This record gives sequence, C-alpha cells and structure tokens, in this order.
Amino acid sequence: MKTEDIKNLKTLCSDYKLLYVEDDDLARKASSELFSNFFNDIDSAKDGQDGLDKFKSASYDLVITDIRMPNMNGIDMFKAIKAINPEVPVLFLSAHNDASYFIEAIKLGASGYLLKPIDLTQFLLQISKTVEEIKLREESKNYQKKLEQEVKERTLELDKKLHYDSVTNLLNRYSFFEKVNSLQNPVVILIDIDRFKIINEFYGDAIGTFVLKEFSKFLLSYVDDKDFELFRLSADEFILLQDNSEANKQEYKKFVEELLEAISNMKITNNSEDISIDVSIGISFEKKHTLEKAEIALNHAKKYKKSFVFYSDEIENRSNVQEAIKYKAIIKEAIKNDMVVPVFQAIVDRDEKIQKYETLMRIKNEGSKLISPFFFLDIAIKTKLYKDLSYVIIFSALHKLKETDIVLSINFTYDDIKNEEFISEVDNFIATNKDVGSRAIFEITETQSIQNYEDVKEFIKRFRNYGVKFAIDDFGSGFSNFEYILEIEPDYLKIDGSLVKNIDKDKKAYILVKAIVQFSHELGIKVIAEYVYNELIFDMLKDIGVDEYQGYYFSVPSEDLST
Repeated sequence: MKTEDIKNLKTLCSDYKLLYVEDDDLARKASSELFSNFFNDIDSAKDGQDGLDKFKSASYDLVITDIRMPNMNGIDMFKAIKAINPEVPVLFLSAHNDASYFIEAIKLGASGYLLKPIDLTQFLLQISKTVEEIKLREESKNYQKKLEQEVKERTLELDKKLHYDSVTNLLNRYSFFEKVNSLQNPVVILIDIDRFKIINEFYGDAIGTFVLKEFSKFLLSYVDDKDFELFRLSADEFILLQDNSEANKQEYKKFVEELLEAISNMKITNNSEDISIDVSIGISFEKKHTLEKAEIALNHAKKYKKSFVFYSDEIENRSNVQEAIKYKAIIKEAIKNDMVVPVFQAIVDRDEKIQKYETLMRIKNEGSKLISPFFFLDIAIKTKLYKDLSYVIIFSALHKLKETDIVLSINFTYDDIKNEEFISEVDNFIATNKDVGSRAIFEITETQSIQNYEDVKEFIKRFRNYGVKFAIDDFGSGFSNFEYILEIEPDYLKIDGSLVKNIDKDKKAYILVKAIVQFSHELGIKVIAEYVYNELIFDMLKDIGVDEYQGYYFSVPSEDLST
C-alpha cells in the first residue's frame, strides 16, 4: 500500500472507535500500539466477557477480537454482540491452527480476519476494506435520512396544499368535508359576502384578495374564544363549524345577530379608503347533507333579502317548486332570445399545454351572468326542453370549428343520437365543411340511459368516415363498462369526475382509476381525467399515467377560447 493510501486510511480510521479484545497481555499491548497509529479512540478488553460488558456500555464502530479466550471465547462474544447490534463489523485475530474456529466465525457473518502474528500488509488491506464498508454504511444511512426528511417535507407541503386555502391560510373545502363527516351533531353557519364580485370589479382583484384576507382575520379573531372551526369554502364563502348535541335555535340566533353587528361595524381600510362589506348567512343543524341544507337556507336569505335564515323542510320544498318554475321560464326565454351560449374549457397534457377544448352549455341571464347547467339541466330534461338546448350548443360548436383551427370536444346524449333528423343535419354540415370532422371529438354522455348500444355503434361508424374521434364520457359510472368499450373502440375515455375528485382520499377510487388507465392503454385508448381541482390530484393522476387533464386547477369554462 502506498504512503498516500496509508495516510488516507489513518484519516478514515481516526473518526471511528475500536474495541480490541485479547487475553494475552503482551499481545494486547503490542497490537494496541499498532492500532493506535490509526485509531484515536481504542478500548481494550482482557477476555470475551469483559469485551461484551464494554460493548454493552459504550458505542463502537469496529471490534477486533481473539478467538481462544477464558470466561467467554471470541465466537460466543461475537454472537452476543451481533444480537445487540448486527451492523457492527467484527474482525477475528486468528492463528493458523485456529482454522476451524475461524470458519465458524465466517459462517456466522464475521467481516474478516487478521493472522497472528499480525502482518502489516494484510492488516492494512483488511482494515482498509472494513473501514470503507463502515463509511459506505454511514453514507447510505445519511442518504436514507435525507430522503426520509425530503419525503416528510414534501408530504407536509402537499398536506398543506390539500387542507389549507392558499389565499387566507384557512382550512379549505376539503378539510371541511373531512371534518364535518366525522361529527355527530354538526352545526354549519355558512357566511357569504354579498356582491363580492362588485368589489373585485370596482377595486381590482388585488384589493378583492386583500378584503378576503382581512375578513378572514376578523372571523378568526371573532371566534378565537368560541368553540368554532373556520373554513374558507369558496371564493367569497366561509363556514363556521361546531359539534353540538344540544344545539339551540335561540342561542345561535343571538350569536349570529351579534356576529352581523360586528361585521357591520368592521372597516377594511385600503389607501385611506374604507371598504364595508355585508353578508348573508344560512344555518343548518341537519345531521345529513348539512352543507347542502345550509346553502338552501343561504339562498333563501338572499332571495328574500334577509340577513340570515335557519334551514327547515318547508324552505327546501318551497324552494324546489319555485326553482323549477323559475328555470323553466329562464330556459324558454333563453332559447327564444338566443341566450343559450357555448363556453369552452381547456383540456391539457402532462406539461399543462392546451391540446383541445370541451364545449359546455350555459344560459346567459340578466347582466350577462352565465348560468351553469347544474341549475337547469334536470328541469330541461323533465320539461322536454333539452333537445332545443342541445341543438343550439352542438351547432354553435360546429360553427366554431368551421371558423377556427382548434380541436373541440362536443357532447352527444343518447336522445341526440336517436334523433335521426338532427343527426342528418350534423352529417350534412360536416360533409359540407370538410376540415371540421378531423378536428371534432364527439363525447357520448349519459344524460338518459342508453337503450340500444347498436344505435351508438352505428352513430360512431357514420362519423368516423369524416375523421371524427370519439370519447366516452363519465367512464366508471352509468352505462360505461369494459365490454362496451371493447365493442366501440373509442379514441378517448373520460374518467367520471366523482372518481377523480376522491382519488386523494378514497383508496377504492384510486385503484379503479389506475385500472381504467392500464386497461385503456392496453387497448391504445387515451385517458382524460375531469374534475382536476388541485395540484395533489394532478400529481397523483400523472403518476398513474393519465394522458390529459381538465378541471378548475387549469382553467374555468369561458366564452373566450384563449382562457
């Protein structure tokens, strides 16, 4: 071994503590002098029992031991040491006539041996090898600790994103549902900032965000000494949540009245200008669907210009009838006045680059407010107005394809497919405008149940001739099943939103989504996930191989295709 190598070995050994066990006093003294040239910290023991006692009371990086010793031999001491710490390397000092002992030690896992009398060259090579192993083991442990720390930090970061609102740092919607589902007697106080959109439009988004933060601080301070948890549910909605088996309407009435008074006296100051806010409140004591009941109470309060309302069955029944009458009139008026409009939501790839858009339906109401189908779709179907809405949206999308060079996904229900007169019009339009078909994706959705799959297969065959691609919507629920997919061979599967939105907290949903992705890829079908609303879900879907993504995490539906 070169001088430089010996110097490096001494540097390595200087960091480690050695236990040297030898019953011969002269041999122990001579060898200790040699070992001290390399190890700064050495303990000596006179036999196996002494060595084991010292090992139990201190921490050692390396043990060098004789084999034949009184009280306890080296082999028995070695077994006891390995039972305490199996990672500590042990080297045996072995004379040539100790071969049988040494073979037993090697079988038990000894790290090596040194021949008596100690040969310097063999000693240097064996110590060098052993110390390198110790160093590598330490580096591996340190690397593992570093990885564990990084995983822990990343987990905490993802957990924060999952449970906390990024604007106000309050617990978020996800946390609310996690908490409310665990309560036996939930009390939900839903607080909505009135006309918050006007604050945003008048002062700008930055001031709107400032108002939300200041209002959050106010609510936190107000309930600081009260048994409530505070959540930010959505843009301008907050929830106070409590578990109370003895909820008393009068008690909460007093609390809400005092809260409203405090809010009315609150001033949010920006650049010497005071911004006042008003709120509406819905309260629910219901054990099931607590939030939905609070929302019904809140909507009732807004409609009848009340500051707060407690949920009751009477309110819900009256609201349902009134809503049906109201939206039937809105739908008819919208169809008559060309106020049924398409909006477009981007579908992105793994790098968040837009690949296409889905065409969605909205009704434009007074003040150009867009109304989601959530509010009117069921009523449209029940009142047989849906086919008129569908006609407008599908042909609006086809004309958009004609006017642009984008790729658009368009929804078709089974009722649309069965309407031969309507489908013939679609056929004529695509046949006349040659480039439209190659940029169209027809999504087959299940607004009503499919009665005959042969109708669907014929529909697909008809439009594939124009280059149209096909997607099965809401896969994982309803009519969608694996056998059906094998028959019609779509280009895309869109995973049902109820699975996607629960993938981060429902193991069954995760397993099913993963199986759908694997199944689809085996058949050469691309998979699109809807309802991607946060980074955690996006990352989980990427990990299991989803091809494209759609949801509020990337963009909201908009009339502007650039959004």
